[in-house]
Amino acid sequence: MQFQRVANCYFLMITCLQTVKSVSITHGTPSTAVPLMAVFVVAAMKEIGEDMTRHRSDNEENTSVAHLIINNDTAEVDTKDVPWEELRVGDVVEVRNRENIPADIILLETSHVEGQAQVMTANLDGETNLKTMSANPDMLQRASDGTSASTGTGSQSYFGGSIVMELPNNRIMNFEGTYTRDDGAKVSLGPKNVLLRGVVLRQTDWARGVVAYIGRETKIQMNSADPPSKISSVMKLANSLTFWMFAVDVTLSSLAALYSAAVLNTDEVKLACYLWGNCEAHLLVTIHMVKLGQAKMMQYDLEMFHEMADHTGEKTDTPFEVKRSELNEELGQVSHIFSDKTGTLTCNKMDFRKCSINGESYGLGTTAIGLSYLKRNNLPTPLVPSPSRDALETPHVNFIDPKFEKVMENPKHPEYKNCCDFFLSLALNHDVLPEESSGRVIYSASSPDESALVYAAKHFGFFFKSKEQGGKFVIEMRNLNNKDVRYEILEFLEFNSDRKRSSVLVRDVGGGGKLTLYCKGADNVMKKRLSKSNSADLKKKTEAHLDQYVNDGLRTLICAKTNVEQSFYTTWKKEFITAENSLTDRDAKRMAVMEKIEKDLKIMGVTAIEDKLQDGVDETLIKFREANIKVWMLTGDKVDTAINIGFSCNLIDPSMTLLRACGEDNLMKLDHDKCPTQAAITQKLKELCANAVSATGNGGECALIVDTASLSSILMYKLEEQLNEICKKCKSVICARVTPRQKAAIVDMVRRADPLLVTLSVGDGANDVPMIQTAHIGIGIHGLEGKQAVNNSDYAIGQFRFLKKLLLVHGRWNYRRTCNVCLYMFYKNVVYVAPQFFFASRCLASGQPIYNDAIYQAYNTCYTATPVMCMGIFDRDVSQKTAIAFPWLYRDGQENRFMTTKRFFRWVLEGLFHASMCFMFPIQQYKYGSIDQHGTNGDLFTIGSMCNMMAVVIASGRLYAECRYFNYPTLYKAKGQSVSSRFFEGLVSFTGAQFTWPLISFGFWFWSVNLMNNLPKMSYVSDLSGSFEVLFNSGGFWALLLMAMVIVGVSTFSLVLVSEAVKGPLRSTIANEKARIEAKTKGGGGDDGDGDGGGDCAKKSLVTGEGSSDEEMAGAVHLDL
Repeated sequence: MQFQRVANCYFLMITCLQTVKSVSITHGTPSTAVPLMAVFVVAAMKEIGEDMTRHRSDNEENTSVAHLIINNDTAEVDTKDVPWEELRVGDVVEVRNRENIPADIILLETSHVEGQAQVMTANLDGETNLKTMSANPDMLQRASDGTSASTGTGSQSYFGGSIVMELPNNRIMNFEGTYTRDDGAKVSLGPKNVLLRGVVLRQTDWARGVVAYIGRETKIQMNSADPPSKISSVMKLANSLTFWMFAVDVTLSSLAALYSAAVLNTDEVKLACYLWGNCEAHLLVTIHMVKLGQAKMMQYDLEMFHEMADHTGEKTDTPFEVKRSELNEELGQVSHIFSDKTGTLTCNKMDFRKCSINGESYGLGTTAIGLSYLKRNNLPTPLVPSPSRDALETPHVNFIDPKFEKVMENPKHPEYKNCCDFFLSLALNHDVLPEESSGRVIYSASSPDESALVYAAKHFGFFFKSKEQGGKFVIEMRNLNNKDVRYEILEFLEFNSDRKRSSVLVRDVGGGGKLTLYCKGADNVMKKRLSKSNSADLKKKTEAHLDQYVNDGLRTLICAKTNVEQSFYTTWKKEFITAENSLTDRDAKRMAVMEKIEKDLKIMGVTAIEDKLQDGVDETLIKFREANIKVWMLTGDKVDTAINIGFSCNLIDPSMTLLRACGEDNLMKLDHDKCPTQAAITQKLKELCANAVSATGNGGECALIVDTASLSSILMYKLEEQLNEICKKCKSVICARVTPRQKAAIVDMVRRADPLLVTLSVGDGANDVPMIQTAHIGIGIHGLEGKQAVNNSDYAIGQFRFLKKLLLVHGRWNYRRTCNVCLYMFYKNVVYVAPQFFFASRCLASGQPIYNDAIYQAYNTCYTATPVMCMGIFDRDVSQKTAIAFPWLYRDGQENRFMTTKRFFRWVLEGLFHASMCFMFPIQQYKYGSIDQHGTNGDLFTIGSMCNMMAVVIASGRLYAECRYFNYPTLYKAKGQSVSSRFFEGLVSFTGAQFTWPLISFGFWFWSVNLMNNLPKMSYVSDLSGSFEVLFNSGGFWALLLMAMVIVGVSTFSLVLVSEAVKGPLRSTIANEKARIEAKTKGGGGDDGDGDGGGDCAKKSLVTGEGSSDEEMAGAVHLDL
């Protein structure tokens, strides 16, 4: 793995060459093996730590205890505890409440009489709500007849017969199997009959089943895959430049060696000495350490810390998480953000706000999105009465309407029965499970919408309490004398992303046994299944209410019902069983049979649920627009709902021209799949492109609205280029009703259109994982839809608003820091290596080194290592307040201004100039030798030590000049601190280290040279013996030390002045000046609100970044270069 990097291969080659005495100037000693081993040790420690973490996790899971049922020929069930790794296919195991499922097992029976088991699948699909699995009724019946393990037949003969199942695969939501009984009868097994490894058994005392798949053949293991490999664009350029530096190094070394062989007329070509001085390995180690430090600084930021509550009300801490520090600088170059809506821009906490029942709309007031709509259209804002003090309070219900209260208080009201039927359907048609928590009932569902609707039914008198044997719901109807009414659930046709609806077939046990099918779903799906007997007036009113709720940004579902004859149900049930037992295309056949009963529906009404915007979303999106970051909203909601939410969160504004490419507008010719034809979508894209050019040409802005139908046609007919041309002209894009696969396709389209753009995807649910993994950077949000998005992300946050600081502040800082570290690493190695090449002209390229190998290796590993890491972790050219106040500063990263080929060569040329000074002055000073007062004469390595000293001073000084934020140690006594503790804090805090560490490094150089001078005669450092006295007793040494400081100061500031005169000041300089002027205008007494004019103040919290008092800012200095 390590030798996949060019730098490591380079160092290995040099190490091997140094062992060949005929070409080595180290007498066969591989001196470069030390830095090479240092690289490997750092990488190994990191990988060992990660591997140990995985090993501990794997070992903990593999040694977990499973309860194997054994045959003891008694009437009691006997179990044996065995590790998971000892389970085999065909074993019968027992899982107890709150235990993890050890393998993929087929349910046989549970502690519930009806054979149901409740499980939490958060580890599998990211959803924290409970789901219900159940044993096949035929197998459960055989268990109740006394043929199960509970009667002592043992694990090897649990039922008799055999089970045939599909080969192991990664389709988590699918399972096809057949149980063949001893009498030859076949029973179909589906995904509801299987408990998958990784889920947790809940609210079930025990469940027993037969092991189907184990180990790597389980579905969760077959779905585990290594995350996609991602590397930042800065590091790609750095790798490219490293390769070319390596090629130049090899070329020059080869030419020098050939020249030496020709001039000296010898076959011995000492190539190695010219190849031993490049920065690749040190660059990798330094960048790695810098990014780890940057990650820690981001994780310690309390302003990106969030406390959230789950569906039970339990609060959990959600700090910012860095899962892939390799992309830190990429956060400062983002040009496109692709965002989910529900749970990302909104809270994913649903409140029942309004409803339409039999053509009457109930529920007063509006939402923040609705207010935005009314303001845009100059409509009056409705007044909302305050709720009465004795009003019933129910979680997830925010409903106020005195008119509705009067209806429900009067059973003789003409709308009373319709309202009761409406909320009865909500109480029956769901997959919600009740949980007892702190003496109250909490509903767990597969989605927050579902639980909000059941809470609404409870609020209005239809209290779903529990489920009894035979699938009967117990409903408490408060307004019908508070009596319990039983309904037998005959069929539940589940909701999924393809059906977009759910249905329940019930028999009223106390109402004559009639059969009723209740169905609810998305309006575009439900409208196709409505009966023609519905009055036109009812349809018109319902459609108007739908539009009204959409303008309020509410999530809507249409509820309908139909009566089912017993004879029809009997025939339908046979077809449904046949479809469920099919071994081929089972899902498609089930869907087709479901269609036959979900028809001729009578409209009951519409539900309207509010999903509030998260705090700070609108402000964040405004800042992104000012930073030239385009935000695309990819959602599964309806087009008009998405548009209204876009307006409310400032993703789009009224001044923008809206370009629509929506199949549901019926403005394009559609095919049999309700998607635009190729000719229609092509013509539409041409029109939109012309409209976009016209809008932007007049100085305006535009936004594009696309729905799933149009997007399907665009992807089908390969029209991505035309779509992308339109998107380039738009400030914002909204894609509505899109699938997870389409989300990933959109991100991939943008990436392929311009490979230089950096994309970021952010989402909170499992359906966002494809686009999170497709983008350059994936951000997962801790939400109510589980941790699937977080587990597959590169960074994890608690709220969308944290993206503002993550990108505009930390992202920009890290981009600039990483670029400067990369360029400086090349520069400081050119400063040190180039004198060796210059010396070749004085020794006929004989291979004679000018440096002693000990101080040569110490240059990168000791003398100049720590200061550059401090700069890479702590330096900042603007404060966080300035970065947020002036978002256009972010364009530096988008334009990649800090890491260009031109800037790279500028640094290299500057390094060559400084290297020539490091070589020329010592050579001129000591070209006739130097004899001290004791008669000791300096040798070649004395001159090399002088070059070494000047390189350390010049490289450290150049780094010091590149830093923009300084924090000098101060001796004053801060409140509550002693002088000594305050001095130490100032010495090591933040980029004060950029001032102190160069001094420490130079002091270390003096100490190490003196140490080597006084060591016993060792071959590795013997050449330096006596050099210290010669150097320090020479006036030329101190003159050259002063000369080095003058060289770096004059050359650096001259270069900066010329650069600003030619290209103008940097954006950061302009922003800092504006911040100072604004602060003075406001009379703040500081520079930009932080009191430092660009850096932060001298005393600043490591985690919050809050500034200090004026007294504490006495030592703060900011330099703009």
